Amino acid sequence: MSGGRQRSVGLLGGSFDPPHEGHLWMARRARSVWSLDEVWLLPAFRPPHKDTLNQSDYPHRAAMIALLAGEEPWLSVCEIERDRGGTSYTLDTLRVLKAEHGGRFEFHLIIGGDSLAELDTWRDPEGICREARLLVLAREGADDPGRFPCEIDRAEQHPAQSRLIRAAIESGGEARWLTPAVAEYIAREGLYPPRES
Repeated sequence: MSGGRQRSVGLLGGSFDPPHEGHLWMARRARSVWSLDEVWLLPAFRPPHKDTLNQSDYPHRAAMIALLAGEEPWLSVCEIERDRGGTSYTLDTLRVLKAEHGGRFEFHLIIGGDSLAELDTWRDPEGICREARLLVLAREGADDPGRFPCEIDRAEQHPAQSRLIRAAIESGGEARWLTPAVAEYIAREGLYPPRES
C-alpha cells in the first residue's frame, strides 16, 4: 500500500490466562483515548516474567482470546509470538512486526501502570520506547512515569485479574469478569480444575 495513511494499531500483550473483561476494557479505553484504528491482542508464547509451569497451553489461551476478540470488529489476535517460538520479548516482537508490515501500520504498545513500574526489568526498555509509542493506562493518582517517554491516561481501572479468576474457578466458586463465550470454553475444556490440597 503506497501513499495511503498508516493505520494506527495498538498492541496489547499478555499471557491471557484467561482473557477477561478487563482486557476488553483496556483495548476499548486505549482505542477511545488515542483514536486507534485497531487493537491487536498478542498472547505471549512463553512470557519471561511468568511461571509457565502452571500456565495453560498456548492453543487454549489463543482460542480464548479469539473468542474475546470476536466481540469487536476492530479487535483481532496476532499470533506472531507463537510463530517465532521461544521466550516472548516485546522488543523482538515489535521489530518483527515492523519488518513484516512495512509502512502500512503505526504501532503503539498498550500497557498498564503496573507494567510501566516494572519496565526497567524488561529486555532493553529504551529500545522498546524507540520502536513504538508507549500508551499507559494507569490508576488515578498514579506515580510520575519516570524516565520512559510515554502517554498516560489516568482513570479508574477495571478490577478483573486473571489470577483471581483462576483461583475462583479452581475453588469451585463463581468466576466473574468472563465473557459468556470464554466462560463456556473454560467449562467445556475443563481448564483450571480444582487443585489438590
